[in-house]
Amino acid sequence: MKPIRFVLATIAVAASSVAAAAQQQQPPPRPAQPPASQQQSPARPSPVAPGGQTATKPAATTPAALPKGKIAVINTAVFQDKVAEFKQKIDALNRQFEPRVKEVQTLADKITALENTLKTNGNLLSASKVAEQTEQLEAMKKEYQRKGEDLQADAGRARDKAFEPISAKLGKFAEDYTAKHGIVLLVDLANAIQSGTVLWYDARADVTQDFVNEYNKANPVPTAAAPPAAKPTGQK
Repeated sequence: MKPIRFVLATIAVAASSVAAAAQQQQPPPRPAQPPASQQQSPARPSPVAPGGQTATKPAATTPAALPKGKIAVINTAVFQDKVAEFKQKIDALNRQFEPRVKEVQTLADKITALENTLKTNGNLLSASKVAEQTEQLEAMKKEYQRKGEDLQADAGRARDKAFEPISAKLGKFAEDYTAKHGIVLLVDLANAIQSGTVLWYDARADVTQDFVNEYNKANPVPTAAAPPAAKPTGQK
């Protein structure tokens, strides 16, 4: 079994429309009332429809203004390696669960070794010995499955807890980034290509690296201090 890699769940980067896109056109101001001497006589009452109700025309609606801006794409699948905060959390999680990963890996190696023994030397062993080792093998497989499932469940909960605040920060940063660069639609390539909703895009529309650079600049991760150099032998 390979060491567990905490794969970042796809983040839905919220690319909100810029403020102008959310605003609707304001209705035109009313014209000033003419002087009383110039006011027209009261308008005739609207005709009455059958049933006694006044017939009225439907009010005209003003369509919302379409936003003007750019469309861009971003690949959130690379965040786990390129966003410094995510990479720091992933490295910490791998260190935290490394002992359990090694334990499961060791158990997997023992299962493989016992399977090979029964396969190559089974005809040389007594029936009782084969039965004993077969029973031992089945017990080891059950233990392996149980420990592997527990490891994945615990690692998943730890990952979600560690990633939640960063995901929220990325969503807010995406709103600010799109507004700053005049982007009205930001498409996540991590899902779009796989689902077939994006068939082709111009590479010049890809803002992944610039987004990552700006996010890392705005959210620097402190590096661990290097251990002090060892003194030469004989010095105090």
